[in-house]
Amino acid sequence: MIDIRVRFSKHGAIRYIGHLDVMRYFQKVMRRAEVDIAYTNGFSPHQVMTFAQPLGVGIESDGEYMDIRMNSIESCEALKNSINAHSVPEIQALSVKILPEGSGNAMASVAAAEYEIGFKHDRIPDCFKDSGAKINDKLKSFLAQDEIILVKEGKAGPRNVDIKDRIFELEWDEKEDCIHAVLDASSGYNIKPISLMELITAFLNDSLYENSLMIYRVDTYTRDDNGELLSMDLVGHAD
Repeated sequence: MIDIRVRFSKHGAIRYIGHLDVMRYFQKVMRRAEVDIAYTNGFSPHQVMTFAQPLGVGIESDGEYMDIRMNSIESCEALKNSINAHSVPEIQALSVKILPEGSGNAMASVAAAEYEIGFKHDRIPDCFKDSGAKINDKLKSFLAQDEIILVKEGKAGPRNVDIKDRIFELEWDEKEDCIHAVLDASSGYNIKPISLMELITAFLNDSLYENSLMIYRVDTYTRDDNGELLSMDLVGHAD
C-alpha cells in the first residue's frame, strides 16, 4: 500500500459547492481515471480517502489537500496528469507526493491555514478606508489586546475561546490590497476568516457588510518535528 498526498485548487463557480460534494466529486474522478486506489473492507467498501481542513463555501484556494491510499502507482506525475485529465478546470491537482511511513493523515495533520482576505469594492467598512500603514497600526492594536475572545459553538453550547496566540500572522498587504493572515486551523480552534474579520471590525467600532468578503486560502500547514509551521505540500516526495 502507498499513501499519497494530493494538493489541489478550487476556483470559479466550484467554490460554491460544499465539502461533501467535493468528496463525492473526487471519488468519481478516481473511478473515471481508473487509478489503482485502495478500498476499505466490509459490506460497503469505499475508497480510502481523507481530506485536510474543509474549505468554506464561497472560498477559493490553491492550498487544498487530499490523502489517498493506493495499491500501486506508475509515478506521481502520471497520477497528477490522470486526475487533471478527468477533472474540470476549476479543480486541478497541483502536486502529488508519496508520504513517508507513519505520516499522519491530512485531516489529523492540519495546524494552520494561510489566507488573503479582501473586500468587494462597494462593501469596504469605513475602518478599512485608510492607508496601508494606518490599517496595519489598527491591526497591531487589535493584536495588542490582553485577550481576543471568540465565541465558538459546540455540542455543549457556546464557549469563549481566547485566540490571541492562535493568530500567527496578521497584516495588511498593500500590494494585494487585502489582509494576509495565518490562523490556527487545528480541530481545537479552527479560526474562520469571517469570524476574525467580525472581531476586528467590532474592535474598530465598525461592522462588516453582508457578503462583503473575498477570501482566498493560500495554503494549509502542518508542524515539523521542531513544532514549526510547514506547508503540507512539503511532506513526502515525488518519485
